[in-house]
Amino acid sequence: MTTRALVAYYSMSGNTRAIANEIRNATGADLEEIVEPRRRHGVVGVIRAMFDSVTRREPPIFPSTHDPAQYDVLLLGGPVWAGHMAAPVRSYAKRYGSAAPKVAFFCTEGRNGAEAAFAELEHLCARNAEATLAVDAEHLAPEAHSSELGRFTTSVSATLH
Repeated sequence: MTTRALVAYYSMSGNTRAIANEIRNATGADLEEIVEPRRRHGVVGVIRAMFDSVTRREPPIFPSTHDPAQYDVLLLGGPVWAGHMAAPVRSYAKRYGSAAPKVAFFCTEGRNGAEAAFAELEHLCARNAEATLAVDAEHLAPEAHSSELGRFTTSVSATLH
């Protein structure tokens, strides 16, 4: 293993994917996309996403290709739906989160919900987050969140030493 960090993320619209790639580029981490067997598309996918979030459902996901236990830190992220972390991220956190020695969380959100989503992930991973990053809809452009991303990646890098 050449890196000591793993970025695992779920993205339905591509916003969280972009943030995950920025984090990977800044940290040199390996990258793992959380994938569901039944993808969410269109209006029905959005409705299903909201239902799964509100009911705190943990839908099936494909097995991870990277083992978080083999890394020093897991950087886990996804979108916030209806005030909760995206259901596929919850599934990943429950299945793999406690294997990671340390965790950090990131999310994209419309306006709010990050704190509750991060608390939920801490519970599922049985770990307190070393760092968190929330990027709202108004700050999706890289230049609009670069200082927050820098603080997040600096905090994560400090956990590796």
